[in-house]
Amino acid sequence: MRCAGRNWRRLNSDLPNERGRSGHGAEALTQYEGFFAEFYDILHSSYDADLKMYLDLAKKHGGPVLELGCGTGRLLVPLAAAGHAVTGIDLSRDMLTRCQEKLDIEGEATARRVSLVQGDIRRFDLGRKFNLIMAACNTILHCTSSQDLLAVFARAREHLAPAGVFVVDFSIPNVKAMIESGGEEEVFEVIHPVRGSRIVDIYKAAFDFVRQIETIDTRLEEWDGGSLVRWAQARSERGIYFPREVALALRCSGFKIAKTWKGYRRGPLVETSQDIVYICRADSSEPPSSPSPGLSSERLLPAPPALDGGFRR
Repeated sequence: MRCAGRNWRRLNSDLPNERGRSGHGAEALTQYEGFFAEFYDILHSSYDADLKMYLDLAKKHGGPVLELGCGTGRLLVPLAAAGHAVTGIDLSRDMLTRCQEKLDIEGEATARRVSLVQGDIRRFDLGRKFNLIMAACNTILHCTSSQDLLAVFARAREHLAPAGVFVVDFSIPNVKAMIESGGEEEVFEVIHPVRGSRIVDIYKAAFDFVRQIETIDTRLEEWDGGSLVRWAQARSERGIYFPREVALALRCSGFKIAKTWKGYRRGPLVETSQDIVYICRADSSEPPSSPSPGLSSERLLPAPPALDGGFRR
């Protein structure tokens, strides 16, 4: 899920007329495979607006930490580098491979604090509890049905330690902007940090407000001068959620909301807020749900050892 916003350069001129040809490296991929995983990593490489908040929460509440939808490790790697034991779960092997590459660069001391798990955040059982569980940067918007959202929250509740916190952050829908931009094609570009080539992102979103679903058609193209090197395309969906319904889903899943912040600066929520953060604790009056059957989780790294309680963030 994109967190960084569209702060890269918008193209005002037409691209060379090779678009639409099969070309080299043509791929039809899911949202987080291959070229898309690489692009996601490039796009979010400099985004750190939420990092301090999560580092502070990890320091306050202690470990171990679980990140749902950890992706390429934008948050996970700095948390581990700061001395925290972190487990990250993600469905995409390509995203986890890029995360592992970053951990290898960080070195053995950081890498051994991390366990990467390939699995579905709606259906996993890690057999341990966590003092901090994170569903960061619009992760919950991958849940395109109420059942999906409740399943993710149930898994978080099952894995939360008695004194732990579950943190959910997501963007508040801007319905006016959605209506104005829906169905329009937007074209943006970034420069590949290694090759210096241009990566062009052709992006179109459509909004179904009855089903509360955003459908996104994306085509990526890499250009070396006037030559199309490769391209890939994908269609994906994400949910449209408003704060009150997410709060209700949390309560129905056995959580109580301890704090509500307007984004990462932690102020009170106001009408103009663009992002919301819920800091949740387990509601002792609601029993945790039973572990959900389903997809098994495949470990890419061994689980980190439990901390002794003196290791605080």
